Amino acid sequence: MKVKILLLMIVFCISGCAWGDRRPFLTYTPLLPSQPKNNIALKILTFDDKRTIKDTVGYSRNGAGMRCAKVIPQNSVTEWVTNALKAELTNVGYSISDQETTLNVIGGEVFDVFCDAALTYDGSIGIKVVLKRDDKVVLEKDYSAKKSSVNFVATEKGFAKMLEITLQKTLKQVVNDINKELSKQ
Repeated sequence: MKVKILLLMIVFCISGCAWGDRRPFLTYTPLLPSQPKNNIALKILTFDDKRTIKDTVGYSRNGAGMRCAKVIPQNSVTEWVTNALKAELTNVGYSISDQETTLNVIGGEVFDVFCDAALTYDGSIGIKVVLKRDDKVVLEKDYSAKKSSVNFVATEKGFAKMLEITLQKTLKQVVNDINKELSKQ
């Protein structure tokens, strides 16, 4: 009887809440404080997807660390990153333009958007940002961030929130560098 209870407890600890694919909807809320308009227009191109694994943004793992479920986003990762950058830049005073004649153009690549969950959510974001002014590259840099928090149930909302927090940390660096470069105008 004791052996059966022990086996049942081991199975319970190893399996946890790891089974079943998660399908989060990736959202973003600007982190930086709002600023007045600065009369600088930016054109933001949709980022290219350079991730190795493109259909998932993470895994749910059991207590033994084995992959048990995929985290498959409901929306486009590159559009999520692009729109998040637009939101942050608009929030700090820039105007977003679709005009072909816009002097300042930002593009880039997404090379990492991932969140693993076992006992913790471990989020990581990696992007490359290229700022061109009048077709001349004035900023080209890779940005990345990692964040972790406690995980109790590995929910879709939990994955989405960890990725949002990690992207906020990444974009804070990006916007700071864009501000520095564009203040030289």
